[in-house]
Amino acid sequence: MGVQRLKRYIEGNNDVLKRRYFRKSKLIIDGSNLYYSLYFSFPLDQVHGGEYEGFEKVVSRFFANLRICKIEPYVVLDGGDDISDKKFDTLKQRTQDRIKRADALSKGRRGEVLPILIKNVFKQVLRKLKVPLIQCVAEADWEAAALANEWNCPVLSNDSDFFIFDIKGGFLPLSDFNWKKVESMEQSNKKYIVVSWYSVSNLCSTFNCMNKHLLPIFATILGNDYAHLDKTLFPNWTKFSLIPGVNCKIDGLLRWLSCHKGPKDAIKALLSMITNPRDSVTVRKVLKEGLQEYRLTPSSIAQFFKRGEPQSNLPRPLQSLPEWFLKALGEGKLNSILLDVLTLHRVTLNFSVQDFSLHSNNLTSRPIRQVIYGLMVQAAAEEEQYKVEEYDRQGLMLTSSKVPAISTNLQLDTLWEMPQNLRLEVFLDALCVSQALEELLVPANLQLAVYVTCYWLKHAQPEPRPEFFWALLVGLVYGELSRDPLTEKEVPKRLKNLKSREKESSLDLQAAHAYSQWQGSLRDSICLSQLLNNPVPEPEYAWLYSGLFLHHVITEMSRGITPESLLDGAPHALNLYQALREAVEHELGKDLVRRLRTKVKRAQPSECPAHQEPMDDISKYPIYEDDDEEDPCRGKNGKADYQDDKIFEEKCMVRTRHKAKRRTSKRDPKAKKSEYSYWE
Repeated sequence: MGVQRLKRYIEGNNDVLKRRYFRKSKLIIDGSNLYYSLYFSFPLDQVHGGEYEGFEKVVSRFFANLRICKIEPYVVLDGGDDISDKKFDTLKQRTQDRIKRADALSKGRRGEVLPILIKNVFKQVLRKLKVPLIQCVAEADWEAAALANEWNCPVLSNDSDFFIFDIKGGFLPLSDFNWKKVESMEQSNKKYIVVSWYSVSNLCSTFNCMNKHLLPIFATILGNDYAHLDKTLFPNWTKFSLIPGVNCKIDGLLRWLSCHKGPKDAIKALLSMITNPRDSVTVRKVLKEGLQEYRLTPSSIAQFFKRGEPQSNLPRPLQSLPEWFLKALGEGKLNSILLDVLTLHRVTLNFSVQDFSLHSNNLTSRPIRQVIYGLMVQAAAEEEQYKVEEYDRQGLMLTSSKVPAISTNLQLDTLWEMPQNLRLEVFLDALCVSQALEELLVPANLQLAVYVTCYWLKHAQPEPRPEFFWALLVGLVYGELSRDPLTEKEVPKRLKNLKSREKESSLDLQAAHAYSQWQGSLRDSICLSQLLNNPVPEPEYAWLYSGLFLHHVITEMSRGITPESLLDGAPHALNLYQALREAVEHELGKDLVRRLRTKVKRAQPSECPAHQEPMDDISKYPIYEDDDEEDPCRGKNGKADYQDDKIFEEKCMVRTRHKAKRRTSKRDPKAKKSEYSYWE
């Protein structure tokens, strides 16, 4: 949700935002907004597929600094799409915009695109840090506002809808939440964060003490994610404004509303301006719905944070879900896309930088999603195959297609009661692999990545070049050794130098496309494994992929350097690389193995430079230690023609012989003269 252009207006109004020293308080955090803001507040890689390790450090630093200020965070994450579908047009437009931004990045222009696995990494890091988290069944804005109102504490977000909610504890805009620089009080040495604090009463007092219940009318007329009224039905609000410039429309509308006693009076005045009866009915309906959207009642998630109980007041399609599903969903241990499959029978897929003249990266992993859809279906008609509508791209356009579910003969109600080996069989069949990797000396943290790599090499089109495969394995070796302080010293110096190289690597668009297919396959494999209660060990996602590092490795290989020479002098690293390569090749056909062992010709990557600034040194934002607390942060190449979806349905026919058997196989604070107040 978001009110059009309101954030800029509020930030430019010195009488509305108050500077405060914030400490020792509960804080409700809009989780989806937070991970978006944190990723883009640092120059973390977007062009090459993401920099999850650096993102984990940023997230850890953020919550460490909250803790030493004795701030208790409660993170509220978005779940499924709005079941009423009122926002669907907005969601489609945003997805279309993401496609265009990713395409711009692929061509060296500016853009902002979150990496594919960002939400998985964010949730896992929060669990590791023991930060309270709930993933809602729908959008989190209303629940976050209601919970903050119930607990009398503020909300942290950049979403302009929180300027409309009447939250007793107020609202802290994330853009002016100075968490990177924790400060100390002179006498007591108590730590605090300088923030800008907003309340509805502050805004209303600047407009002749306007009735605060008029603000939902204001937001609805301006336009938000749910309401899109015909602006020509209303007068030119700028004529009521006392200020010039881009914000005069907002200022004029607020001044006009301040002349009315309350919502009924304002609605009556608005309707008197409309001559067409049909338009009048529409406007009345939308305005009344807007009043309800912002009306706060007791939250349905408070009991989750207090007693671990699943969210209440569920939509009808979700009321029959088993308790284990709702609990795991609330804890963020299941993908929220599952809710859209159940309630809306559709999913909207995400994108990263790739070759937009080729098929979407999401088509590679479609057979995995088909198994997920099959597991989620419980009441599909037998005479008609159950289908889910997938919104994906074709070229640069957002399109949709009906994708049939693949039945596994398992029921969702009893899914987690099934034996572990049976759930593993379902997973391995979906990825078209035949062995259990513990028999091939693959570390538990890398088993999922190796399964996905086998699947990727068999299904990706164009077929990944050998050096893409080798670099991916080198990246897995680096991540596995680096994530543990006990083995970090065994990382070869040459890899450390590549990792720390700040010089931008030009984008190899073929590599970017191949790795977007790999990440999409990993995303869907994680979703399937979680739904099956993790028959494959859950890895540390942040250490599985580093896009810029892999491009550096590919550049080295294009100069004729082999993976073995990169790992020279580090026996543990070399042995791990060979074990991973052997495990993958064991699953592949002889012809494919032969092609993957082809020597790389000395050649430069395809020319497609991408704009990317060097990575900030996150360590320049220090962690401040509190004396009485511990620190918590210790095919073939070429262009593909668009083909009939049937090809992808038949690409990997999943075996369903699932019997229980064993497998052998910013604002400047000086710009405003105001008193700083303390929050405690």
